[in-house]
Amino acid sequence: MDLLENRFGLKTAGTNIRTEAVAGITTFATMAYILILNPKFMGMAGMDPVGVLITTALISGLITILMGIATNLPFALAPGIGSCVMIATAIVLPGLASWQTALGMVLISGIIFLLLSLFRLREQIVALIPKNIKIGISAGLGVFIIRTALVNAGLITDGFKGVGDFSQPQVRLAAIGLAIALLLSFFRVKIHGKVYQIRGALLLSIILTTAIGIGMGCVALPESIFTSGAISSIRNVCFKVDFFGAFRLEYISLIFAFFISDFFGTLATALGLAGKVGMMDEDGNFPAIGKVFLVDAIGTVVGAFTGLAVVTTYVESASGVESGGRTGLTSVVTGVMFLLCIAFAPVFLMIPDAATAPVLIMIGISMMQGLKNVDFSDREWPPVAVMVIAMLFYGISQGIAIGLLAYCIVKLAWALFTDERGEGALPSWPTVILTVLACCQFVL
Repeated sequence: MDLLENRFGLKTAGTNIRTEAVAGITTFATMAYILILNPKFMGMAGMDPVGVLITTALISGLITILMGIATNLPFALAPGIGSCVMIATAIVLPGLASWQTALGMVLISGIIFLLLSLFRLREQIVALIPKNIKIGISAGLGVFIIRTALVNAGLITDGFKGVGDFSQPQVRLAAIGLAIALLLSFFRVKIHGKVYQIRGALLLSIILTTAIGIGMGCVALPESIFTSGAISSIRNVCFKVDFFGAFRLEYISLIFAFFISDFFGTLATALGLAGKVGMMDEDGNFPAIGKVFLVDAIGTVVGAFTGLAVVTTYVESASGVESGGRTGLTSVVTGVMFLLCIAFAPVFLMIPDAATAPVLIMIGISMMQGLKNVDFSDREWPPVAVMVIAMLFYGISQGIAIGLLAYCIVKLAWALFTDERGEGALPSWPTVILTVLACCQFVL
């Protein structure tokens, strides 16, 4: 215990081993869906689903542990579901390239990430983003999490066309889970002048909702708690990457798409979580973001070699932060849970979306509190509002790009049509260039 205290500085961070352990398990529980979805989509691309599941658990576990040790931050990593879908539905199935070549594109993207991180260029790029935009990313991330959770749970229809079909037991279970999450999260009792609350409320909500789902017939118990016949499947997906085959002119836009989505996805998650735990400085910067970027880049490179899409920092890390996680010990626990899943995959895979979605909704609501630190003046607030709305309807990287574009337009209009034309009235040229690069994702 002294070793853990000295390594992670638990007392200084105002936490303890129990809190960090509960936070780490909670983060894993909200991320466990990737162990289902990643093999599904990569299987559509022609890969061995069992091998993908094992490498997903292995690499996610090791890289998340590395994140905890190297940065002492409660951030977890795994293959991004967006890049998995892109490989299957936008590259392999249309016949643009094989899955081996698609992994080569991911590898090139990861190498670019790594070089930018080693030469500390990524931090300089982050510094070009306006302070108000960086602060508002947390709230935008919150509404994106809420939207994703509501749709995945079936509580609203895809495209916001109406409420979900409550005749379906999974939808009813999600509604029950949301009620449980609300009740446990805000439960307070005062005894002898001291207020007590439920620690690990989000994890307990997941467990209770899953148990109720078993009774409702929404959750199927596995035949065995042990993974069988899976280790040999790793050979079918590891070290199959076609690196040189990805060096073709027609693949440049796809490589750039991987790069942009991972860069801004990691940026949004890191800044959003840093704002949540109070790690941003007075200028809205996150001093430790360079280390986060470096570990993220290493994860993408290693992941490509082992048959995975872009490995990225997950927004679900917010669930551990909300449960009290403040140090890298949370990430270490999450990583260990991923590694355990290699042997006990059926136990973890039985957790339904209906149990994790309510927790993500609570997380999103909490992250929207980041708006309280935003400058609501006439010139500063509109770009943040545009960014938050764009994240709600389009996604994280798209929302940041649109927010930056709105910032440049507002600054230009303010300089042209008001008397405030002094120094700093116009957006800087580096910020304009960053905005153009971010918006390239809409035309490539």
